[in-house]
Parts: sequence; C-alpha cells; structure tokens
Amino acid sequence: MSAIRKLVDCDGTPRVTLDKGELGMDGVLSDGEIPNDQRMHVQRLDRGVYVVRAVTDGGIPELPESVR
Repeated sequence: MSAIRKLVDCDGTPRVTLDKGELGMDGVLSDGEIPNDQRMHVQRLDRGVYVVRAVTDGGIPELPESVR
C-alpha cells in the first residue's frame, strides 16, 4: 500500500511516519510493538525519492527488481 505522509520537524530532524499495520505484515514488530533496537536503512535514490528498509541480522535487504 502507499499513502501520503506529512514530513514533520522533530526538534530540527525531519521525520516521516510508517504505517504500523504494514510494519506488522512485514514482521518488523514484536508482539505488535516497535522493538527498541530495530534499525532502519534510508537510501536516497533520486531527487525526492527515498527507500526505507528494515535492517535484520542478515543485513539490509536487496532492492526488488521493480525498484532498481
């Protein structure tokens, strides 16, 4: 799913929220909660285009063919 999200200022740091339901579908949540140690990788692909990937023990997931 895609959704329009607002870019917000958190004490000078730009942030965008992610949908908790989608994070749950992807197995990022632990018992429905956001793990304290979950790391996310943000990659700028082009002007105004960013990809966010959940980092796992195996590292950063590869980009799907449709995104490359």
